[in-house]
Amino acid sequence: MEFFKDLEAELREGIDKILNHAFIKRIDDAWLNKDQLKYFIEQYSVYCRYFPRFLSAAAANIPDDKTRMPIVENLWEEHGEGVLAKSHRILYNNFAAALGLSVEDLNKVKPLATTQICCENLINLCHDGHFLESLGALGPGTEFFTNEEYSIIERGLKKYDFLSDEDVYFWTVHISLDEDHYSEMIEAIVPWANTLENRYLIKSGAKKAIDLEVLFWDGLEDNLPGR
Repeated sequence: MEFFKDLEAELREGIDKILNHAFIKRIDDAWLNKDQLKYFIEQYSVYCRYFPRFLSAAAANIPDDKTRMPIVENLWEEHGEGVLAKSHRILYNNFAAALGLSVEDLNKVKPLATTQICCENLINLCHDGHFLESLGALGPGTEFFTNEEYSIIERGLKKYDFLSDEDVYFWTVHISLDEDHYSEMIEAIVPWANTLENRYLIKSGAKKAIDLEVLFWDGLEDNLPGR
Protein backbone atom coordinates (compact mmCIF):
# COMPACT_ATOMS: atom_id res chain seq x y z
CA MET A 1 0.00 0.00 0.00
CA GLU A 2 1.29 3.44 -0.96
CA PHE A 3 0.83 4.84 2.55
CA PHE A 4 3.33 2.39 4.03
CA LYS A 5 5.87 2.97 1.26
CA ASP A 6 5.63 6.70 1.89
CA LEU A 7 5.83 6.16 5.66
CA GLU A 8 8.93 3.98 5.35
CA ALA A 9 10.60 6.68 3.26
CA GLU A 10 9.59 9.36 5.76
CA LEU A 11 10.99 7.32 8.66
CA ARG A 12 14.30 6.62 6.95
CA GLU A 13 16.00 9.76 8.31
CA GLY A 14 15.33 8.69 11.90
CA ILE A 15 16.22 5.07 11.15
CA ASP A 16 19.53 6.14 9.66
CA LYS A 17 20.30 8.04 12.87
CA ILE A 18 20.08 4.67 14.62
CA LEU A 19 21.90 2.56 12.03
CA ASN A 20 24.72 5.13 11.78
CA HIS A 21 24.76 5.99 15.47
CA ALA A 22 28.19 6.54 17.02
CA PHE A 23 27.63 3.82 19.60
CA ILE A 24 26.49 1.23 17.06
CA LYS A 25 29.52 2.16 14.98
CA ARG A 26 31.72 1.45 18.01
CA ILE A 27 30.21 -2.05 18.14
CA ASP A 28 30.61 -2.53 14.39
CA ASP A 29 34.27 -1.46 14.59
CA ALA A 30 34.91 -3.73 17.62
CA TRP A 31 36.10 -0.55 19.37
CA LEU A 32 34.58 -1.32 22.77
CA ASN A 33 36.72 -3.08 25.36
CA LYS A 34 35.28 -5.86 27.54
CA ASP A 35 34.08 -3.55 30.29
CA GLN A 36 32.39 -1.29 27.75
CA LEU A 37 30.78 -4.30 26.10
CA LYS A 38 29.43 -5.33 29.50
CA TYR A 39 28.00 -1.84 29.90
CA PHE A 40 26.22 -2.22 26.56
CA ILE A 41 24.96 -5.71 27.43
CA GLU A 42 23.63 -4.54 30.79
CA GLN A 43 21.68 -1.63 29.36
CA TYR A 44 20.34 -3.58 26.40
CA SER A 45 19.19 -6.33 28.76
CA VAL A 46 16.68 -3.85 30.17
CA TYR A 47 15.16 -3.27 26.74
CA CYS A 48 15.28 -6.99 25.98
CA ARG A 49 13.26 -7.81 29.09
CA TYR A 50 10.69 -5.16 28.30
CA PHE A 51 10.13 -6.26 24.71
CA PRO A 52 7.67 -9.14 25.34
CA ARG A 53 5.77 -6.78 27.63
CA PHE A 54 5.43 -4.32 24.74
CA LEU A 55 3.95 -7.10 22.62
CA SER A 56 1.65 -8.31 25.40
CA ALA A 57 0.35 -4.82 26.13
CA ALA A 58 -0.27 -4.14 22.44
CA ALA A 59 -2.02 -7.50 21.93
CA ALA A 60 -4.37 -6.84 24.83
CA ASN A 61 -5.73 -3.72 23.13
CA ILE A 62 -6.21 -5.10 19.61
CA PRO A 63 -9.93 -5.66 18.97
CA ASP A 64 -9.82 -8.59 16.53
CA ASP A 65 -7.96 -11.87 16.05
CA LYS A 66 -6.70 -11.19 12.54
CA THR A 67 -4.94 -7.97 13.51
CA ARG A 68 -3.68 -9.49 16.76
CA MET A 69 -2.23 -12.63 15.15
CA PRO A 70 1.19 -11.25 14.06
CA ILE A 71 1.75 -9.90 17.59
CA VAL A 72 0.78 -13.24 19.12
CA GLU A 73 3.11 -15.10 16.75
CA ASN A 74 5.93 -12.69 17.57
CA LEU A 75 5.29 -13.16 21.29
CA TRP A 76 5.28 -16.96 20.85
CA GLU A 77 8.64 -16.82 19.06
CA GLU A 78 10.01 -14.51 21.77
CA HIS A 79 9.20 -17.33 24.21
CA GLY A 80 11.00 -19.97 22.18
CA GLU A 81 7.76 -21.34 20.70
CA GLY A 82 7.08 -23.04 24.00
CA VAL A 83 10.66 -24.22 24.61
CA LEU A 84 12.03 -22.17 27.50
CA ALA A 85 15.67 -22.84 26.57
CA LYS A 86 15.01 -21.08 23.24
CA SER A 87 13.34 -18.05 24.83
CA HIS A 88 14.98 -14.90 23.59
CA ARG A 89 15.61 -13.84 27.17
CA ILE A 90 17.54 -17.09 27.71
CA LEU A 91 19.47 -16.51 24.48
CA TYR A 92 20.33 -13.03 25.70
CA ASN A 93 21.43 -14.42 29.07
CA ASN A 94 23.72 -16.83 27.19
CA PHE A 95 25.21 -13.88 25.31
CA ALA A 96 25.77 -12.01 28.58
CA ALA A 97 27.35 -15.08 30.16
CA ALA A 98 30.03 -15.08 27.44
CA LEU A 99 31.20 -11.77 28.94
CA GLY A 100 31.00 -13.10 32.49
CA LEU A 101 27.64 -11.55 33.36
CA SER A 102 25.26 -13.77 35.30
CA VAL A 103 21.48 -13.55 35.44
CA GLU A 104 21.91 -12.13 38.95
CA ASP A 105 24.18 -9.43 37.52
CA LEU A 106 21.57 -8.50 34.93
CA ASN A 107 18.86 -8.43 37.58
CA LYS A 108 20.87 -5.81 39.46
CA VAL A 109 21.43 -3.51 36.48
CA LYS A 110 20.53 0.10 37.15
CA PRO A 111 19.12 1.53 33.91
CA LEU A 112 20.43 4.81 32.64
CA ALA A 113 17.79 7.52 32.77
CA THR A 114 17.58 7.40 28.98
CA THR A 115 17.15 3.61 28.99
CA GLN A 116 14.34 3.93 31.53
CA ILE A 117 12.64 6.72 29.59
CA CYS A 118 12.79 4.69 26.38
CA CYS A 119 11.33 1.52 27.93
CA GLU A 120 8.73 3.17 30.14
CA ASN A 121 7.42 5.38 27.35
CA LEU A 122 7.12 2.42 25.01
CA ILE A 123 5.30 0.25 27.53
CA ASN A 124 2.94 3.15 28.29
CA LEU A 125 2.31 3.69 24.59
CA CYS A 126 1.50 0.01 24.06
CA HIS A 127 -0.58 -0.28 27.23
CA ASP A 128 -2.46 3.02 27.23
CA GLY A 129 -2.30 4.27 23.65
CA HIS A 130 -4.56 3.43 20.73
CA PHE A 131 -3.80 -0.03 19.35
CA LEU A 132 -2.89 1.45 15.96
CA GLU A 133 -0.31 3.68 17.60
CA SER A 134 1.26 0.65 19.28
CA LEU A 135 1.26 -1.26 15.97
CA GLY A 136 2.96 1.71 14.36
CA ALA A 137 5.58 1.67 17.09
CA LEU A 138 6.22 -2.07 16.92
CA GLY A 139 5.96 -2.38 13.12
CA PRO A 140 7.32 0.54 11.08
CA GLY A 141 8.95 1.99 14.21
CA THR A 142 10.82 -1.19 15.20
CA GLU A 143 10.54 -4.39 13.16
CA PHE A 144 10.94 -2.54 9.85
CA PHE A 145 14.66 -2.03 10.44
CA THR A 146 15.60 -4.46 13.23
CA ASN A 147 17.19 -6.91 10.81
CA GLU A 148 19.42 -4.10 9.47
CA GLU A 149 20.32 -2.97 12.97
CA TYR A 150 21.02 -6.45 14.33
CA SER A 151 23.06 -7.35 11.25
CA ILE A 152 25.42 -4.48 12.05
CA ILE A 153 25.65 -5.44 15.72
CA GLU A 154 26.16 -9.14 14.92
CA ARG A 155 28.88 -8.29 12.41
CA GLY A 156 30.72 -6.20 15.00
CA LEU A 157 30.40 -8.74 17.79
CA LYS A 158 31.81 -11.49 15.57
CA LYS A 159 35.02 -9.47 15.28
CA TYR A 160 35.78 -10.19 18.94
CA ASP A 161 37.82 -13.37 19.16
CA PHE A 162 36.37 -14.24 22.59
CA LEU A 163 32.81 -14.40 21.22
CA SER A 164 31.67 -17.43 19.22
CA ASP A 165 28.83 -17.69 16.73
CA GLU A 166 26.87 -19.48 19.44
CA ASP A 167 27.50 -16.64 21.89
CA VAL A 168 25.95 -14.05 19.56
CA TYR A 169 23.03 -16.24 18.47
CA PHE A 170 20.54 -13.91 20.13
CA TRP A 171 21.37 -11.33 17.46
CA THR A 172 21.54 -13.84 14.60
CA VAL A 173 18.11 -15.33 15.23
CA HIS A 174 16.41 -11.94 14.92
CA ILE A 175 17.89 -11.04 11.54
CA SER A 176 15.57 -13.31 9.56
CA LEU A 177 12.69 -13.44 12.02
CA ASP A 178 12.09 -9.71 12.22
CA GLU A 179 11.80 -9.27 8.46
CA ASP A 180 8.94 -11.80 8.52
CA HIS A 181 7.42 -10.12 11.57
CA TYR A 182 7.28 -6.81 9.76
CA SER A 183 5.67 -8.08 6.57
CA GLU A 184 3.05 -10.00 8.54
CA MET A 185 2.33 -7.01 10.75
CA ILE A 186 1.90 -4.67 7.80
CA GLU A 187 -0.47 -7.14 6.14
CA ALA A 188 -2.60 -7.04 9.29
CA ILE A 189 -2.50 -3.24 9.61
CA VAL A 190 -3.28 -2.40 5.96
CA PRO A 191 -7.08 -2.71 6.32
CA TRP A 192 -6.98 -0.17 9.16
CA ALA A 193 -5.02 2.45 7.21
CA ASN A 194 -8.21 3.60 5.51
CA THR A 195 -8.73 6.95 7.24
CA LEU A 196 -6.57 9.99 7.89
CA GLU A 197 -7.05 9.52 11.63
CA ASN A 198 -5.86 5.92 11.56
CA ARG A 199 -2.90 6.77 9.37
CA TYR A 200 -1.95 9.52 11.79
CA LEU A 201 -2.00 7.06 14.70
CA ILE A 202 0.19 4.55 12.86
CA LYS A 203 2.67 7.24 11.84
CA SER A 204 2.68 8.80 15.31
CA GLY A 205 3.52 5.50 16.99
CA ALA A 206 6.31 4.76 14.52
CA LYS A 207 7.94 8.17 14.98
CA LYS A 208 7.72 7.97 18.78
CA ALA A 209 9.39 4.54 18.82
CA ILE A 210 12.25 5.69 16.61
CA ASP A 211 12.79 8.87 18.64
CA LEU A 212 12.88 6.81 21.83
CA GLU A 213 15.41 4.39 20.38
CA VAL A 214 17.64 7.26 19.28
CA LEU A 215 17.44 8.50 22.88
CA PHE A 216 18.46 5.04 24.12
CA TRP A 217 21.59 4.97 21.95
CA ASP A 218 22.39 8.61 22.76
CA GLY A 219 22.33 7.68 26.44
CA LEU A 220 24.75 4.81 25.89
CA GLU A 221 27.14 7.07 23.97
CA ASP A 222 26.95 9.96 26.40
CA ASN A 223 27.57 7.76 29.45
CA LEU A 224 30.13 5.41 27.94
CA PRO A 225 32.68 4.60 30.66
CA GLY A 226 36.40 4.96 30.02
CA ARG A 227 36.01 6.88 26.82
